[in-house]
Amino acid sequence: MKYLKIFAYSIGMFLVLIYVLSKGTLEIGYFSTWHIMLNILQGNDSYNVLGDVVYYLRLPRFTLALVIGAGLGVTGAVMQAVMRNPLADPYLLGISSGAGLGAVLSIVLGLTSIAGLDSIGFFAFLGAIIVTCFIVLIAITFGKTNTTTILLSGMALNAICAACISLLISIYADAERIQSVTFWLMGSLQNAAWGNLLLLVPVVLTICIYFLKNVRTLNLMLLGDTTAITLGYQLANERIKYIVLSAVVVGLVVYNSGIIGFVGLLVPHIVRLLYGGNYKYVLGGSCCLGAVFVAIADVISRIAVDGSEIPIGIVVSVIGAPMFVYLLVSKTYGANKK
Repeated sequence: MKYLKIFAYSIGMFLVLIYVLSKGTLEIGYFSTWHIMLNILQGNDSYNVLGDVVYYLRLPRFTLALVIGAGLGVTGAVMQAVMRNPLADPYLLGISSGAGLGAVLSIVLGLTSIAGLDSIGFFAFLGAIIVTCFIVLIAITFGKTNTTTILLSGMALNAICAACISLLISIYADAERIQSVTFWLMGSLQNAAWGNLLLLVPVVLTICIYFLKNVRTLNLMLLGDTTAITLGYQLANERIKYIVLSAVVVGLVVYNSGIIGFVGLLVPHIVRLLYGGNYKYVLGGSCCLGAVFVAIADVISRIAVDGSEIPIGIVVSVIGAPMFVYLLVSKTYGANKK
């Protein structure tokens, strides 16, 4: 039964791959996409025009969508365990606002590149890491690494960063810069290229594997610190470590795609609905479902409007918000139970 499920998932991922690579402004048939993929897998680099479109444009974009979806899905599940809050996600602690502030600062200053790196992405990653460091510093300084202190610190920093973004836009940004800021804050995979994946893929996969190997600790976090202490575990340091690792993933995601919300919030709940609350299944399911979710959302963003592309953050929110409302009204959290 186990191998049957793996086989079914593999077939499903393959069908998603063919569908995603065939869709776009230039329509490529499923069979043509299939033959192009066979040539790529066989190492044949003599592509025609359609082959170039698949290999140089759509395949790296699809890979980027998979990695981003997997990273956000896993870190969302991890944050919900670390915070013991079903509404937590990587952006709840102000990480996204910190990244947004860094990006906006780069745009209004007119910076284009730093040491060969895209300055907007670099500042966004830096902003995410700085906000995370502030949260950790506040928690350690006051000697309270419990979830309430971390959560409230993150919410406060989130509000500060959001206010700074509005201030910078209102004072320094002209019409062109405002458009750049707005589009970037809504997320985009337009800059996908094989070179951009060299850092993102190994780091995100390594951190996700680390989380998958420590599902026991995440399950203990759900039980609370008191129960964990009785079992001989001190979770304070582990909680800080998981927050920092999640911030690294989110920072790299923001560096490559801008801000894409809702994935880390929604995907883990759908997985729990299907497989239960054991993190042995929640993390793996969130990784796969998050990857597929973002890949399909990217296709919709490219084909929904002829001749233009809708920011993927908007597509994810439009799809995710009704699904999340459905989870709420279907008593997933027990809010309507008496």
